[in-house]
Amino acid sequence: MKTEIITVNPDNINPVYIKTAAEKIKDGGLVAFPTETVYGLGADAFNPKAVAKIFEAKKRPFEDPLIVHIAQKEDLYKLTEDISDSALKLADEFWPGPLTLVLKKSKNIPDIITAGLDTVAIRVPADKVALAFIKFSETPIAAPSANLFGRPSPTTAQHVLDDLNEKIDIVIDGGRALIGVESTILDLTQNPPVVLRPGGVSIEKLKKVVKGVEIYKQDKILSPGMYPRHYSPKAKVMLVEGNGNVQVKKIKNLACRFNLQELSVGILAKEENIDKYNGFKVKSIGQGNDLAVCASNLFSVLREFDKEGVDTIIAEGVKEEELGLAIMNRLRKAAGE
Repeated sequence: MKTEIITVNPDNINPVYIKTAAEKIKDGGLVAFPTETVYGLGADAFNPKAVAKIFEAKKRPFEDPLIVHIAQKEDLYKLTEDISDSALKLADEFWPGPLTLVLKKSKNIPDIITAGLDTVAIRVPADKVALAFIKFSETPIAAPSANLFGRPSPTTAQHVLDDLNEKIDIVIDGGRALIGVESTILDLTQNPPVVLRPGGVSIEKLKKVVKGVEIYKQDKILSPGMYPRHYSPKAKVMLVEGNGNVQVKKIKNLACRFNLQELSVGILAKEENIDKYNGFKVKSIGQGNDLAVCASNLFSVLREFDKEGVDTIIAEGVKEEELGLAIMNRLRKAAGE
């Protein structure tokens, strides 16, 4: 299969290009497309055979459910028969945007999307190209991240091609994903509501709209991104938590130990600590107090280290608040917890 690349300017979208991608969806094909979080790999959510191709291309386990992307809040009624006041309040506050809501699914949803669960994960992306693509496709789009299963999620079209070239029909290149980590997944079928995956909308913001939101602490797979090891580069990842000189000292000691074993090491560091690792291969994730930048850079830096062939990546942890919770979630899973 030859993968076609369609370049679209988000500020001046050519509908001809978007229609080409939409027609491929209607024909049962696979299209990677940009969102504000990461690039997604889309298929017609009402076409089980097309959705099965997503799992095949990504080498994704069938027990890992998918998110369904819609173009507007009103499309919820095609996918669920149980829309609570909380769901509508959250949709009004955060859609379009990086929040996925888990609701009871309607009979229209194929079981392959939900891994046989009685719930479905739904969101409205904020990216202009994504919204145009969904509208022209005239169907909800089932879409996980557009990468091989378990790898760092793609934030550029090139990342998609690095993993899935010649395995999918089309990649819409709409530029770099702005947020850089996936959407927050909030399960509204549980009482109190639980965050299954932290992401682009912080728990602090969710609690201002719906009271009692908690973090899910069990092991059952109820949504994407819940496998213990996920978002992993080819290199082994080690996460060093904490901050300040103690954190830096631990990382330098680890790096020296690996170098003595003739293993190449890359250090993923906060910008303010870069100069403390002279003599080591180091890349900046961003200033530690600018968590939006750190989130945006995370997966790209992991992929850069892979391209440079390092054996081990030692990562500095960040503070676990706002987007920091999502960053630490991804780093812990990249390291296999």
